Amino acid sequence: MLKKTIILFLFPFVIYSQTKITQTQKYKQVGLVWGLLKYHHPDISKGEYNWDLELISFLNSIEDIEEQEKLNPKLDSFISKYDKSTTKYKIIPLKIDSEKIFRKNFNYDWINEFGFTPEIKNKLTKLKNNGNIGDYYASSSKLNKMISFNNEKGLPNFNAQLKNHRLLELYSYWNIIQYWNVNKYLTDINWVDTLDELIKNFVNANTIEEYEISKLNMFALLNDSHSYKTSTYFYESLFKYSPPFGIKIINDSLLVTSIYNKTLAENNNIDLGEIIVKVNNQNIPDYIKTNFSKLISVSNETYLKHRLNRLILRNSSDSLKIHSLDKNGNLKEKKIKLFNSFKVDGYKTLIKTKKADWKKVSSKITYINLANINSKEFSKVLKENENDDGIILDLRNYPRNLKLKDFSKYLFPEKKEFIKILIPLDKAPSLGEYPASAPLKFISNPFEIGKNNSNYFKGKIILLVNRQTGSMAEYFGMAIQQSPNCITIGEQTMGAVMNITSAILPDKQEFYFTGIGAFYPNGDMVQRKGLHIDYYIKENIKDYDSKPYIDKAVTIIKENKLQKN
Repeated sequence: MLKKTIILFLFPFVIYSQTKITQTQKYKQVGLVWGLLKYHHPDISKGEYNWDLELISFLNSIEDIEEQEKLNPKLDSFISKYDKSTTKYKIIPLKIDSEKIFRKNFNYDWINEFGFTPEIKNKLTKLKNNGNIGDYYASSSKLNKMISFNNEKGLPNFNAQLKNHRLLELYSYWNIIQYWNVNKYLTDINWVDTLDELIKNFVNANTIEEYEISKLNMFALLNDSHSYKTSTYFYESLFKYSPPFGIKIINDSLLVTSIYNKTLAENNNIDLGEIIVKVNNQNIPDYIKTNFSKLISVSNETYLKHRLNRLILRNSSDSLKIHSLDKNGNLKEKKIKLFNSFKVDGYKTLIKTKKADWKKVSSKITYINLANINSKEFSKVLKENENDDGIILDLRNYPRNLKLKDFSKYLFPEKKEFIKILIPLDKAPSLGEYPASAPLKFISNPFEIGKNNSNYFKGKIILLVNRQTGSMAEYFGMAIQQSPNCITIGEQTMGAVMNITSAILPDKQEFYFTGIGAFYPNGDMVQRKGLHIDYYIKENIKDYDSKPYIDKAVTIIKENKLQKN
């Protein structure tokens, strides 16, 4: 009898209990649903509603909800609200070969991972499958096959002190990446999983500093070296003060390579060639991890060191404590003064003066610095040295005055594909095309290089690359590497090859990301990984400039000559 009484007592409790949800769980569902509607709904995707204001209004309506059972009818109503008698859902087949459809970014599993009602799940699935999609928020360019977000203008009177405005900022960025970034599948953390921590950060960002840091954390999660855009707050507050000298990060140390203001450096007891091994009692790798890894988006850790050369000793306060080795190897602890501004006076540097555009390394080896040499001079140099044993092409820079056709004339015996690309599909959120055909291919295929040419350069081509080799330089590098006699030496490159896509966020900040994926002809990925390296060069404090690169290049060329003989 007692057993039956207990059962009867508990039964009403089971019926009427409510499923508690956290703020994070609630706002995660809202952000996912809002983004799906924005890019998949037949009418919303055509710009028929002010979608930013619709979100803010909806967020206001669910402010006090803490149970899934109360959130569900609100979400159901929100999803159904925009379906009119004229709204047309369609299944439209994609206009490309099904084998070319890239699906690694296609992730709608979340539809079945929350406590949604069956009705909500059915409506979300219907949205996912809809092919009648407009191009108001995301449109494709036929010229470059990039996605444009021209109608993202920002929210008038955006106020970072308002939680719902901050959430709009987060959802806007996150969903652009979710649906239109073809390299999203390469992030360290699964993109849907990033929402949990990001929502907590943006909800709790009660100060401008917390809000700005939350944005930086958000950008950093993309792991993309092209996502370098920051707000003015980054330099005006977080890293307002800087030292009167410059450094270069080499392995796990900071080498003082430049003095900007002689008097201020002397007051700090800093000399050229000094080696800094600790900052604020942390070794350099730990200091980077603690202070920068979550604030700066980079494709790989090697490129992070390049970005930090000018940042690592900047601070929000006007001093830092360092431990350094003087020229005699003695370890010293000192406090250095940082400055908001200073005059460059008595400048001196360890870095050698500007390298010549080209020079003879030996009678049969020519070095060419691709940074500034123009097409006419490049052609002249190659013609005059066409019988050399080897040519060293230095791509540890950004070649501003050259075009791919300049290499085609001399380095290749025939036309050859050097890159395969992944592009977002027009009006098909989350899907890509790989390998994609080149835009305007009928004019010229930018993904092929070379021509039939029996007089191509027969000697060895040595390509020099490092962490500074990025974007268009990596694109050039991929092309040069397809020459039959090319060897690449150096270190990991930037890992962000193709064109930059940008958009405006609700707070009117512009952000960037790599809009196209890049692969070698054999399918090897270049985004994040960087260019293929045949011989790695490890920098060291005593020999940190060009000498190890040039020495290795000369050795390879001479060995190749001996093998031929």
